[in-house]
Amino acid sequence: MRAPGWWLPVSLLAVAALLSGPAEVTPPVPVTSVGIPATGLTTDVPATSATMYAGVTDSADPPLPRAVGERGAPASVGNEFDEYPYVRYELEFPAGTEAVTIRWQGRSVNLDDLALHVRTGRSWGEPRAVARPEVPGGPIVLEARVTDVAGLLEIMVIDAPRRDRSFRDATPDQAFADPADYDFAIQHLTDTQYLARDDAAVFRDMTTWTAQQARARKIAYAVHTGDLIQSWIRPGAPDTRARTEFEVASEAMGILEVAGVPYGVLPGNHDNLWNVAGRLVPGEHERNHALYNEYFGPQRFRDRPQWGDSVTDADNSAHYDLFEIAGTPFLVLYLGYNPPEHVLNWAEEVLARHLDRNTIVAAHYYLDEDGRLRMSGFGDIGGSSGQQIWNRLVVPHESVFMVLSGHVDGQTTVTDRPIPGSDRRVVEMLADYQYFLVDGRRATGFQRLLQFDLDGGTVAVTTHSPTLGSFRVEDHDPRRRYTPEDGDFVVDVQLRAGMPRAVIPG
Repeated sequence: MRAPGWWLPVSLLAVAALLSGPAEVTPPVPVTSVGIPATGLTTDVPATSATMYAGVTDSADPPLPRAVGERGAPASVGNEFDEYPYVRYELEFPAGTEAVTIRWQGRSVNLDDLALHVRTGRSWGEPRAVARPEVPGGPIVLEARVTDVAGLLEIMVIDAPRRDRSFRDATPDQAFADPADYDFAIQHLTDTQYLARDDAAVFRDMTTWTAQQARARKIAYAVHTGDLIQSWIRPGAPDTRARTEFEVASEAMGILEVAGVPYGVLPGNHDNLWNVAGRLVPGEHERNHALYNEYFGPQRFRDRPQWGDSVTDADNSAHYDLFEIAGTPFLVLYLGYNPPEHVLNWAEEVLARHLDRNTIVAAHYYLDEDGRLRMSGFGDIGGSSGQQIWNRLVVPHESVFMVLSGHVDGQTTVTDRPIPGSDRRVVEMLADYQYFLVDGRRATGFQRLLQFDLDGGTVAVTTHSPTLGSFRVEDHDPRRRYTPEDGDFVVDVQLRAGMPRAVIPG
């Protein structure tokens, strides 16, 4: 049976207004809240009164009443990484009521789950029911039997981080994650240089697979972290071979364009002429990247929806993309090999202007295989700017949650590099398979799919080769350094910029 007046219609315009902007949050001081007639909740014993309040807390643990500001509203929405919206119900029942069955229905956003809590004394305790939708933003039903009612009952439904940790606890299984368990995926490929030179078909296999699987596997974006080709590194060399390889790379990456999969690229040390003057002499950096910019310059990307900007109007050796996935704003910042000072200055400005976007830094050379960062080398062709990127771009900007890189043969993941004065953690991943072999050839075509569960704060990383139809990247390492867990794992991520959550009864 339903309590009288509980199923009041919720205005779609009111909900739309809530979802269109940041939730209004009253400062966390004791206040007198005014509720509205409850919606979304039914009981088998009719309540004599039922009032609903909406609030947003900065703790994943449900707050006690009026520990935060509440308001009378038909729904509650949060947009920041530390905002957890909830609705709270105060119910009164006829004298002598000892037990009640509660049924709540409504929705959230994306694949967020919702938890139903019942207050006991000064504690909400563990949730009495937890559920998630079958489709993004779909209906959610929560049901629980409550005893010891004693005439009064207080209920809360909250959108806190995911309770079901099965995605987090996944073990290497030689398979992709189930798309029903995550919100979107990003493809990471890198160091395709030997494919562009010797095995164009394998390069095309990689991007063709992404294009064909984009819808089924929710692939929203692709990142290439450089060394598209092999033969444009030594000053004075003819450009004949390099142009042939750039044509192969251009065709392979163009498959994503035709399929409508947004992507970005950056130049590795084999995609541009290398000399010390490129870092020290004004204009030399741009001259060294002239051939790369001919094929992958700003003119190729600037009319695409994800395009942000490049370091100059004519130089795409560094650029950034902007996009929104599952209502969550992202930025991917691309830095070519060993960027000079003016590029790092530009990158700092980009991040400072976009603090409201969850940011992935894509760099050609960032991590060594052992997880260490190195400083730039002015006279060393193997020099890295990894430590500078960490010091200047990652540490000062809380929006940066991940760094992807290649250049160094092998794979490693670092999640515990300390940031002074902060509990923040950044995921740093190296994944470069250019020297991995099949039948003696550097043509395995391994790449990574990063599958994001936003509500759970986790990413399932799956390394795979479309050409070989294999997830067993470790079998193709001639140095036998890895186990399956190094290429197939789940990692926690901290998105500290915008991320939507909602509790919408009804």
